[in-house]
Amino acid sequence: MITRRTLLKNSVLAASAFALPLEAVGARAKKIRIGLIADIHKDLVPDADERLRSFIDRMNEESVDAVMQLGDFCTPKPANQAFLDIFNGFRGPRYHVLGNHDTDGGFTREKTMAFWGMKRRYDSFDLGGYHFIVLDANDRPKDWKGGYPMSLAADQLEWLRKDLEGTRLNTFVFSHQSLERPDCITNQDEVRAILEAAKTTDGKRKVAGCFNGHWHIDHSRVIGGIPYIHVNSASYYYMGGVRNDSVDPELGKKFPILTMSANYDGPLYTVLEIDPTAGTFALRGMESKWRGMSPQEIAPARKKEEDTWARPSITAGQWTVV
Repeated sequence: MITRRTLLKNSVLAASAFALPLEAVGARAKKIRIGLIADIHKDLVPDADERLRSFIDRMNEESVDAVMQLGDFCTPKPANQAFLDIFNGFRGPRYHVLGNHDTDGGFTREKTMAFWGMKRRYDSFDLGGYHFIVLDANDRPKDWKGGYPMSLAADQLEWLRKDLEGTRLNTFVFSHQSLERPDCITNQDEVRAILEAAKTTDGKRKVAGCFNGHWHIDHSRVIGGIPYIHVNSASYYYMGGVRNDSVDPELGKKFPILTMSANYDGPLYTVLEIDPTAGTFALRGMESKWRGMSPQEIAPARKKEEDTWARPSITAGQWTVV
């Protein structure tokens, strides 16, 4: 049996810091911490509840200022209410990002949002003297031909532009899909152009960093001066097209995704810490280990770029300036 004690034992935390683009505005800015977790996949893995409980218990113990899940959380089935209740057990503000799998089974975004208690599919808020933007990258592009849509429609782009114009605070942007991976959000160049154009009257950029889930990788890259940071999955690295023979056959029948993935023994999550005095933000690192075979053991001859960043960890740093 996998317990919270076991999961915590198999996960180790660390931290590192990076510069904020703007000086904190007035006395409103304070040191804050936001817990982040991505891609738990309640509907696909057997121990999602334990992984989420590990995160929420830790965040409550540390009394962080807020928590946010970055999508692929759960579909709005009554059977998932107990899972949602764990998330709602955090004693503070809670935020959601819509993932592509959160509408699996024919559910609409509106039904998922109502189940979660999410008021708007894209939104922004201020907390601790900083500005935070949540995007919904599940809009259908004009040339959509099927599959999971990954785009921001014109109305959302215009809203984003105006929202950034209206703030003078260091801004952090969250989406499920990536604005960094080429094979992801279809109009990512247009979105990044809006983010890069958001500047103060004296020419300083407003966007401090962008965070996403979806790819289940430990990776980050700087584009146009903005760090784009992948928050690794809480549960596994999806490989698709290969088979993980280290998974128990009976468990694999009940949860087929485990046989198509390299699975994490303990959960992964992180804390975004923003420090106005130091003028930095820190993303906490976390280490787990493989449960069974690693990606290299599953497919030693496979050469896929994302496999380079497949590891049971969230790294505190590693920036490459483009």
